[in-house]
Amino acid sequence: MNKMLLIVLPMASTLIFSGCATLAGGGGEQNISINSSTPMKGKLSYSDGKGLQQNFTTPATILVDRRDSNISITSENNEFDPVTLEYNMNPWVWGDIILTSPISTTTDAVTGAMWEYDEVVNLSKK
Repeated sequence: MNKMLLIVLPMASTLIFSGCATLAGGGGEQNISINSSTPMKGKLSYSDGKGLQQNFTTPATILVDRRDSNISITSENNEFDPVTLEYNMNPWVWGDIILTSPISTTTDAVTGAMWEYDEVVNLSKK
């Protein structure tokens, strides 16, 4: 019985404390591809003003932290209209809610894996 407990207890703890979105839904970071028909310069920043402020020239792939804040994409030279990437709930969170526990949902919330953005943005000239 003790040997069985040594096997089952760690497995159960892993299931209870790990979030589906953290493990299967991409974790706390996400790549965003930014494309356009011609090279354009722009800047990414979180709408809450904290953290990420990254300049880019298209085409670009930017690694961002997932969080409950929209991402603004603006033009340095007024080449394109500003774009806002809204954060949405990662569908893998439903795995936490339905299959595991509220503790694992907390894990996804703390790591940021609970949220996601569109993976591809296509910019067009003004």
